[in-house]
Order: sequence, then structure tokens, then C-alpha cells
Amino acid sequence: MSFAFDMTDLYAMEKRIAEAPDQIRFAAARALNDAAERTMVRLANETWPAHVTVRNPTFLKAALSTTGERATKATLAVTVYDRLGRGHLAQHDKGGVVRPKGGQLAVPTKRVQKGARGVVKNQKPRALKRKVVKNGLIFQAVGRGKNSRLMLMYSLRASTRLKADVPLTTDFGRFMSEEMARSFPKRFSEALTSRKS
Repeated sequence: MSFAFDMTDLYAMEKRIAEAPDQIRFAAARALNDAAERTMVRLANETWPAHVTVRNPTFLKAALSTTGERATKATLAVTVYDRLGRGHLAQHDKGGVVRPKGGQLAVPTKRVQKGARGVVKNQKPRALKRKVVKNGLIFQAVGRGKNSRLMLMYSLRASTRLKADVPLTTDFGRFMSEEMARSFPKRFSEALTSRKS
């Protein structure tokens, strides 16, 4: 197996860069922002659904943002961040412990029904009818009289550990590299054209 590289385009780019060094930072900033936008779409459309069961297809698109963290000619850096802070994205990426803001976490069993926005309203712990709480477990009483039984719905915990199951950081790096390679030549060419005009 062998690889060949055609250096012609690189030499031509080098000559153009030498002629217009002031345009490089401008083109790079625009390319970084382009790449970040495309990366957010790819994380939502490729990475997220490949690793989790997606009930709300708009969740990750709504969560990821670059607002206030975009690249400029003076600052060649762009940050994609979780503006909602609801999906424990850092723990999905790196693994870690999730703790409730107050009280205990109610961790659902497979019996709990879920919809596009998570647990359906009438299945949430506070909404359960004929709820029985004992020994750190939440049950729902089903049936009447002799046929009555308890169905385990939730276990109560002070914290729970999420395993690293969505490679957001790894894919972010790969997608940004691919998208920068696509965007920078176009943005640099546009910058040269605007300079000449």
C-alpha cells in the first residue's frame, strides 16, 4: 500500500499566502466558525444517535452553541458548549457521577414509559398514582384486592454513575479537522478576492 501527495496546490497556496498575510487570520476565523457549525450538526446527526436511543431528535441541536465563543480575526478560537446543561453531556463523554440538585435521584426501571422529552408526565415519581415508597424504592400498586401487587418503578439514589458512552470530544476533534480542511481554502480564496476588489 502506498500514498501519493500532489504538492502543486500547496506551493500555489504558499505563494498566495506570502502575497496576502493580512487575510490569513480573517479567513481562518471564518473557517473556524464554519467548521464549528458543521461539527455541531454532525455531532447531533451522527455521533449522538449512534450511541444513545434518541427520543427527541432536536435535543442536541438545541443544546450545542457557539454564541459568545466564536472565532474572530483577533482570537482564533471557537468553543462549542452545552447551553442547556440538561443532558449530562460531559458525563456521557467522559463518564462520571451525576448528583441531584436537591434530595435524591429517582432512577427509572424499564417499566417506566419514556417519550420524546424523557419520562412521560403520568409516569414521573410525583405523578404516580397509588405510589408506595419503601427501602429506597418507589413502587406502583397495580390491581385490587387479592390481585393487588407492587411494580418497581424507581430506585432512589444519592448519586448515579454514567459510563462514557458518547465520544463527543473525539468526534469533535475529527469533525473540526475535516470541516476546516473543507472550509479554509474557500474562505481564503474569498478573502483574496475581496482584497483585490
